[in-house]
Amino acid sequence: MGRPTVALVLLLMLLFAAAPPAASAPADECQSTELATASVSAGVLLEHGNRTSTKVRSELRVEVPADWPFARHLLLSEESPEYIRAMACITRPPHNGQYRRWSEWRDGPPLVTAEKDGGVTVVDRAHTWVNVDDTVHAGLWSVRADGDRWTVRLLLPRALAGAHWTEIKVDPGGPGAETATPLPDGGEGATALLWHPASSDKASVAEKGKQESGKKPLATEPVPAVTVRLKPSWQRSWSAQSNRPGAVLLNRSGYIIASIVTSVLLLCGVVLYRRRPAPPTARQDRTLRNLAQWAVASTFLALLTDGRAVFQRYGEHWNEAFWRNGLILRDHGFALAFVAVLLFVARPTRRTWAALAGLTVPPLLVAVVPGTFDLRHEASGLALAATATASLCLFSLCSLAWVAAAWRLATDGGLLPGSRRFPGNDRVLKLRLAGPAILAWTIFVSAFFVLTEERAWQRASWLSDRTVPEYGLDHWNDFVWEALSSVPGAQDWLSSYLWLLTTIAMLAVLRAWRSATTVSPLEEPADRLLFITFFGVVGTLPGGYVAGFSTISVLWQLFGMLALYGFVAPFTGRSVLSQPLEGSGHSLATVVAPAGRAALLDKSRSYREIHAELRRLDQGLFGDVPPKRSDLEQNLSDLHNWPASPPLPGGADRLPAKVSVVDAALALGPRDTWWANGSRCARLSLVPAVPASFLMIWVWHIRGEGWTEVLSDQFGVPSLLLSLVSWAATWTGAAFVLGALWRQLPGQRGAAKALPVTLAFALPVAADGLVLHFTEESTAGLAFAVSAMLFVLTVTGIAMDFDTFRTERRYWQSRMGLLLSVYQMRYYSLQFAYLIAQIVAMISIWQFLAEPDAAPQPPEPKG
Repeated sequence: MGRPTVALVLLLMLLFAAAPPAASAPADECQSTELATASVSAGVLLEHGNRTSTKVRSELRVEVPADWPFARHLLLSEESPEYIRAMACITRPPHNGQYRRWSEWRDGPPLVTAEKDGGVTVVDRAHTWVNVDDTVHAGLWSVRADGDRWTVRLLLPRALAGAHWTEIKVDPGGPGAETATPLPDGGEGATALLWHPASSDKASVAEKGKQESGKKPLATEPVPAVTVRLKPSWQRSWSAQSNRPGAVLLNRSGYIIASIVTSVLLLCGVVLYRRRPAPPTARQDRTLRNLAQWAVASTFLALLTDGRAVFQRYGEHWNEAFWRNGLILRDHGFALAFVAVLLFVARPTRRTWAALAGLTVPPLLVAVVPGTFDLRHEASGLALAATATASLCLFSLCSLAWVAAAWRLATDGGLLPGSRRFPGNDRVLKLRLAGPAILAWTIFVSAFFVLTEERAWQRASWLSDRTVPEYGLDHWNDFVWEALSSVPGAQDWLSSYLWLLTTIAMLAVLRAWRSATTVSPLEEPADRLLFITFFGVVGTLPGGYVAGFSTISVLWQLFGMLALYGFVAPFTGRSVLSQPLEGSGHSLATVVAPAGRAALLDKSRSYREIHAELRRLDQGLFGDVPPKRSDLEQNLSDLHNWPASPPLPGGADRLPAKVSVVDAALALGPRDTWWANGSRCARLSLVPAVPASFLMIWVWHIRGEGWTEVLSDQFGVPSLLLSLVSWAATWTGAAFVLGALWRQLPGQRGAAKALPVTLAFALPVAADGLVLHFTEESTAGLAFAVSAMLFVLTVTGIAMDFDTFRTERRYWQSRMGLLLSVYQMRYYSLQFAYLIAQIVAMISIWQFLAEPDAAPQPPEPKG
């Protein structure tokens, strides 16, 4: 052998000696070989119909043999490390590090049943929603949404790779699967696909193995990597792209457009009021100035809130690392700007300014010098304390500014009682009362926030190894991140109730500029525009959310405004007060003024007493000398006489033949002006409005999947309280409209007058139902909302009739007796039957009510 050859051999020996040893096979921590006799079946179902986002349901059934070392661990507590390790082996695919599934949900832990042979049967059911343009997981399945094509994949646990798989089922829902790899063995129903790895053609081999070993046979071929591709409907495809930058812009633009349209209507109302010839009073001037300021401020608030969301999504899409580096500064800056705009409207006192300034210090320090508080990737206790303090201060700032703005709009309009200490002056927002209330509110919200986030962490990490240090560190970091993300979340949440401030601003102007001579707010152009806008804001159910996008939602507000005007204005000629007098031909409204209310009520009482005498006369209940029917009938005829102004040649004028004095009294309402009638009607509606609000909370937020959404939202439970206030405002706002239009509404009784306002509420709801039917989304709760509105307004209308004759209450043993007298039994029977029919209708709707279309918000990317 030559020297070159020897040198080459030595070089090769050195190279092989220096080469690293071959990587060893990964340790089988789950001891998969002992699961070879396990029987496994898995399935997934995609539910597309009657919902905005597709729901994915998965089920895994594993019959664990008794000889698997971890079988008995499955019978331990769910908090046990042994249970977690054993359950992770059979329900999770291979994964590096801790298990975190933020998009996966369960109604409960897996069902574990001990068998007589020592084995254990595990049934794991999970679900999720395809509401993001990303991958979501449910059990052993993943669903990847890529635009108009979705991919469903089986994620096989390594421990079950050699098990006996009896069936794999994939039901992609309508219209079915486009492709499937490998091809299925069979099908079930219209769209389900089936695979049987341990198929019948291997039965003889399997049976032979079973007889020899006494155990279940091993699968004769590997478990297929099932992949199914489908094309969902365009509606479900749209809703799954809600997190794309363009989709966020499209969705948020709807809220901004709605705010701009409302602001334009408010500013047009300001211009119309300014054109009135009479100079405004000081209160009128203040309310108009407030309305104009709020119109501009509400648009800025919409731009700050919704514009921030769009800005954030585009920033994360273009350069996520750069965006997250300045996250605290931007979020705190937007929140402080939100507060500044509210304070522009509120104009608080010096003490309130001082409190606000003190609350501003922690957020500013955390935003400007985050390094001082150890805000880095690995969060510390100081970082958690700093972020929590800053977030709580910002939430208190936003809440206090919201309350201060509402207080300013209400007091300037005279909507609140005057000061007791200083008569003649408006009440001042006292910090010694508002401060503790805001503090209690902040503690209440933050407590549920902590509980919600802890519950979310436990849900996502229930199979994580809690014995390693990384688990506690990740838990800590997650809470710091959620505390940071709560700042824009709270801003979004509070801004969704800014329409209540719009309502207060409009009511203040309507009250300050009301005229005692007008029959209803529809007579003056300025009142008419603002009044109809008021109904569009408070009395119209939000709608037009097509596949989860709010782009055209403003049309429903305009639709509600047109519906109210369309159902009332053309029929004012049929109202009782629009009927002409028999002598002069003047309308009843021009002569039956509030000044003549006392005379009209006296005549109404005489009218009812004479009718009672006629009924007793017909029944033979009088004594020896009964009155003459002709005299009673003449007395009834005389009651229709009404003083004419100017006097008529024939003497007194007469009420219309089809209108009794009771009808005329009821048509006036219990108060002298349209504003007073509206206010009284709103107060009377509180009695039926409270239970109706609780029912709507149950129907839309608690029933079915709605409760899951509430518990998953950062502000879910506190939002139930604000939703209760919101629904109560809707009912009472509609009742205010009913009372304000009382004298121009057709019908002789309150229940009939409630119908036009209910129809104005129902028409946009019906249109929304048609749109939801077209987009194949749930219409649950819509019919119930209309039924509840009809019930509230009907009860309120009857209460208004009763309140009209409240001065006679002392003459009757009960309110029911007075009501029977006013309605003269036949009317009362009809009203009572009408109410019973409404209650039966509500119960029927309740019985067949579908679950609400609710899905938790997609999780934010964890920083």
